[in-house]
Amino acid sequence: PDPPPPPPPTILVTPEKPQYLIGDTISILCAAPGAEGRIQGFRISGTSGWSIDAPTSKRNYTYTFNISSPRDGGAHTCSYTLLQPSRRSTQSQDSQPIVLSVRDPPASPTLSPTPPSGITVEGQPLALLCMAPPSHAGRKFSFYHGQEPVVGGIQESWGSSGSRLLLENSGRNHSGNFSCRYEENTQGRWIPSEPSGAIWILVRERAPPPRLEVDPPSGTVVEGQQLLLTCSAPRDDFGIRFHFYRDGQEILAGQGGSSSSARGKVSDLLFQQIPSGYAGNFSCGVEEEVGEAWVALPRSRDVEVMVRGQDGPLPLVVGCSVGAAVVLLGLLLTTWICRRQRG
Repeated sequence: PDPPPPPPPTILVTPEKPQYLIGDTISILCAAPGAEGRIQGFRISGTSGWSIDAPTSKRNYTYTFNISSPRDGGAHTCSYTLLQPSRRSTQSQDSQPIVLSVRDPPASPTLSPTPPSGITVEGQPLALLCMAPPSHAGRKFSFYHGQEPVVGGIQESWGSSGSRLLLENSGRNHSGNFSCRYEENTQGRWIPSEPSGAIWILVRERAPPPRLEVDPPSGTVVEGQQLLLTCSAPRDDFGIRFHFYRDGQEILAGQGGSSSSARGKVSDLLFQQIPSGYAGNFSCGVEEEVGEAWVALPRSRDVEVMVRGQDGPLPLVVGCSVGAAVVLLGLLLTTWICRRQRG
């Protein structure tokens, strides 16, 4: 029959503490008892599934590591490999387990953006609020864009409960995943929390100006006839509202007998009967609702509108022609009468 395995080693941990913190440095000593044969190495294992093999001929081995997460806690054992006089390598019995209790890291904070949708337009402010569970412990908050700390911005502390990061002038490069975390002062050490959930931020480019069209397309309309202005926004990703202008001044609701209607990203301004003297350069503007602010786009190009009176040039020409004909007939008649009298 196979000989029994070598006896178990002794296992010790230093420093001994009832509970360890993340970041603590500990050492596990595994010492083999006196036995015939030559030591070939040690194995140290944790219940979380990790193990380390250390080849050595010494009769003890010390493994030192930093606790990085609660997974480094739990039961730990060690064993050794012995080359017996028969030249056979045999694994020893496992040592008695030692149990390491690791304190959980501080709970994850929550991260929320302003605007709440996480979608904004370049040049507009973007704010991120990182909130942690209540505590009286000292805390330090950090924000991350992807895996990198956020550079720039104004960070406002809300004490131990949270912190707010303001990017006053957001750019396209601010699109992407953001997260935050904090460090909590525990027993004189700064212990990092778990990270918050990631949120997606999208910074859209500024939109181009809207397009203004008139009907009739010539831009010339007879007084009292219909004039239709149509303003088309370049997109409808946000809430939008429209404005119409004449010679740079906004046309107020009902002004000039006008009425407006909107459908999607298009708005109409209708003059059912255009007033006299209402000619001018017309344009339109669009505002986008970005978060809690209305952001104005550049105005459309100007379109010139001419209003023609109902008495056009044709009646005047006809009147002048008739008058000239009457005068001419009168002259001819006078000449004829004078010749008759002489004859």
